[in-house]
Amino acid sequence: MPSNTAASPQNRRLVSGWLLLLAFMIWVMVGIGGYTRDTGAGLSIMNWDPIMGTLPPLSDAAWNAVFAKYQTISQYKILHQGMDLSGFKQLFWPEYIHRLWGRLMGVVLLLPLIAFALTGRIEKRLIPWLVLLFILGGLQGAIGWFMVSSGFFPNSVAVEPWRLSLHFFAAMFLLGAVLWTALNVRSPEAARYPGCKGIKRLTIAALHLLLLAMFGGTFVSGVHGITAFDPAHGIGTGQPPAHWPMSGIFTDTATIIFDHQLLAVLATLLILWVTVQALRRNAPAPVRDAALIAGGLVLLQFILGFAALMSKSLDIGVVHQLNAVLLLCALLLLTHRLRGATR
Repeated sequence: MPSNTAASPQNRRLVSGWLLLLAFMIWVMVGIGGYTRDTGAGLSIMNWDPIMGTLPPLSDAAWNAVFAKYQTISQYKILHQGMDLSGFKQLFWPEYIHRLWGRLMGVVLLLPLIAFALTGRIEKRLIPWLVLLFILGGLQGAIGWFMVSSGFFPNSVAVEPWRLSLHFFAAMFLLGAVLWTALNVRSPEAARYPGCKGIKRLTIAALHLLLLAMFGGTFVSGVHGITAFDPAHGIGTGQPPAHWPMSGIFTDTATIIFDHQLLAVLATLLILWVTVQALRRNAPAPVRDAALIAGGLVLLQFILGFAALMSKSLDIGVVHQLNAVLLLCALLLLTHRLRGATR
């Protein structure tokens, strides 16, 4: 077998396509997870069971046993007292699908990796890195259970926001790592774009600012900020609370929402400035196109955030979260295309 087989254009497209599929699956996972979080469905399964939990309850007795466990926690007693088995199933299935989708991602990563390694279609240097990502994916499941378990504390009806944030950003790390690896496999040589170093610096700054805004967004979700919107009391109107910024940064709902809004506005302005600079400086087409995608997505993100808050719609909130992840991917794509920028 020729030594350059794994580095052939055909195999690079195959491997990068597989990794992009995995990145897409992580994005879908974020949407499923956001839905389970916003509906409170995440506490409906009381055991982790990474192996045996692959199968749902298969008999009336099994369903009643799972439901009986759920009836022992505070979420049921405080929010769902009197719920019947049919109502419980509406909570159960989104969380079950969320966990099953995670297991499926592990299969989609591991089996092709083994096949590509055995057939020489993947470069050997990538194998340890991808094995590490598989291990980190399993760790993400453990972090997910660490998050869910906080919802079983006495008098708790939801998971702790900081654990939610940890779980979300562990997923973002995996997504970023998989996407960056896919882009490296597809385009291993960095293009030398003269005159684009300033755009690169702006893009990296915008990427960090977006991550801060997304961090704030996880706490908004953690305190159910959408349902807390209250113009009469100045919550969610873009005005800082009276005690801002001295206290309540992680505990006060009004402060959490305001901080997220402030960071989101700053990130929006900086990303739009990146787009403007790419157009003004006549950046090469790959850079210009990625900047335009980021600019379009950030405008959509701003609209979705406003719509979610005004409507108090959890569904729009989930779309808002999904679009934020797409925006993150767009900035990663732009950063990757600018990695060889000069001057």
